[in-house]
Amino acid sequence: MKHISFTIALFLIAFLGSCQNEEIDQPAVLRVKNYEGHLHIGFLSEGKNLELGLYACGVNQLVAIAQINYYASKQDYLQGVASSRFGACTDWVGPYFVCAESSKKLALPQKFTGGWHGSNGDGTGQSTARTTDVKVFIDDQIQDGNFNKDCSTLRVEVTNRIQGYDYSQIGKELLQETVVYSTKGNNTLEVQVSIEALEDAVISRYYGLQSQNYALFDSVSYWLNEKVVSRAAIIVDSKCPVGEKVNAIVLSDKINSNQLRLTLDTSVGLAASPYLSSGQPRAFSASYRKSYFNLVNGQELLLKKGQTIFWKGSYCWDSE
Repeated sequence: MKHISFTIALFLIAFLGSCQNEEIDQPAVLRVKNYEGHLHIGFLSEGKNLELGLYACGVNQLVAIAQINYYASKQDYLQGVASSRFGACTDWVGPYFVCAESSKKLALPQKFTGGWHGSNGDGTGQSTARTTDVKVFIDDQIQDGNFNKDCSTLRVEVTNRIQGYDYSQIGKELLQETVVYSTKGNNTLEVQVSIEALEDAVISRYYGLQSQNYALFDSVSYWLNEKVVSRAAIIVDSKCPVGEKVNAIVLSDKINSNQLRLTLDTSVGLAASPYLSSGQPRAFSASYRKSYFNLVNGQELLLKKGQTIFWKGSYCWDSE
């Protein structure tokens, strides 16, 4: 009897130990690491393992999507051995053609400001924007300093100040942009952008949600809900048909083993009533490997001081 009891006890110890190991081995919904302001979001699964880096990047050093890493296995992720790494070199949340209302009469050359765009209108020159505040919330609890945590939810609130292309004339920042990145896992990053006018301002071009079409992808398609509206190669200029109310752009490869879906919520905010002229498409792509939604193009958007507009959407990698 003692022998049987001893055997059962050993079995229970082994079984409980096995269960504990299985719990340890189970993937977290999210694994979030922060080191010296470099925030890394790990989406771990039995299939593809993805990590997004959010930190200061570009000529303006705004905190934004700065790195995308793919890992063949969870073990490779833990060891930092990526199968593919793609550093951001351009905007994921769009810049602006914006000036003070009082500057319209000056007829200055229009240049993009904010995002990755410097005073030359591209990624060079003097900065045209700055990040003034970053808050990180894990499971609704604000975080400070360096950390490495598993969690169920993540929210990152980034506040930016944006100059206009007339900054040399007026010396004032015109917009306060609040970008909120949030996720509950599933390889999906939600994004909501609120734009407050600090002075009376005129926005004449603004794309909002956009993507960097890195080397994994070779085709782009434009969707309305679950319907494909049109499709094109990623290395050519393309657009959805003018008048089509598309709400998603999908980047994919030939066998659909890699995919990125950009979805814009067209039911609310600026995306519900974009400021577009009759000849402008709702979404388009450029041969230099960028895709864009069109929110302001062809009709000017006047914002009075203190007025706020917003839009929201999402990025989803490798969804089924």
